[in-house]
Amino acid sequence: MKVEQLSQYGKGLEMPRYTLKHQKRILLKILKREFGSFGMISVMIGMMKHTKKLKKQYPDMVKLAASVGKDQDKQVISTAALFLSMADKRGRVYAAGLMKSLIQQVAPITLPAIHAQYDVVKCEGDIFTNFKKFTKELFVGCDKQGTWKNDGFIDTENCLEFKVTSCINVELMQGLGCPELIRMGCDHDLGAYHLMEEGTQCSFRRSKTIANGNDYCHFFYHRKGTAPDTAHLNK
Repeated sequence: MKVEQLSQYGKGLEMPRYTLKHQKRILLKILKREFGSFGMISVMIGMMKHTKKLKKQYPDMVKLAASVGKDQDKQVISTAALFLSMADKRGRVYAAGLMKSLIQQVAPITLPAIHAQYDVVKCEGDIFTNFKKFTKELFVGCDKQGTWKNDGFIDTENCLEFKVTSCINVELMQGLGCPELIRMGCDHDLGAYHLMEEGTQCSFRRSKTIANGNDYCHFFYHRKGTAPDTAHLNK
């Protein structure tokens, strides 16, 4: 099969349903560990209360999230509501740290799923070239969705480079009064790209992100063995 024939090719951000089940299991495990059984129930009740408040207080943000894709409004509001509920218990700094831990624990499951890694590596032809093709079309689709806008691609044999000029996660979390969560997408990537690199023959580099105050996120996907020694600068 050619990479262009994969069902996810060119569709933008699309989270397979099975990953949501994994996320839920990891979330419940973390909540039980941190708050205990009764405390976990209290956090979930608080989450439901904050969900109602957020929907009422920020209808424009709910509408924006829904415009991106199916059920995105539910996922975004649930994330913000969970953060706020945990913050009620132990403060916003603690809650932000726990949310980062959560997203980086689910990343090894969700990031390969978003990039269809396990299907891409089975396609005919050069693995890195196929990964590069899929990733480019992923971000083309995201641009159309409005998830992550970009200003075009520099696509060579050994590298795919582009700049993401707007990030829906930053806009939504700031708009929902949860600026502590604007880095969730960045933390998600950093939690799993090092695990993806070997299988896809790729080296990931990103030294600038909107969440860190830059005007754009600067992405580089290098063929393995051709990337500069700057992985420690990834943000």
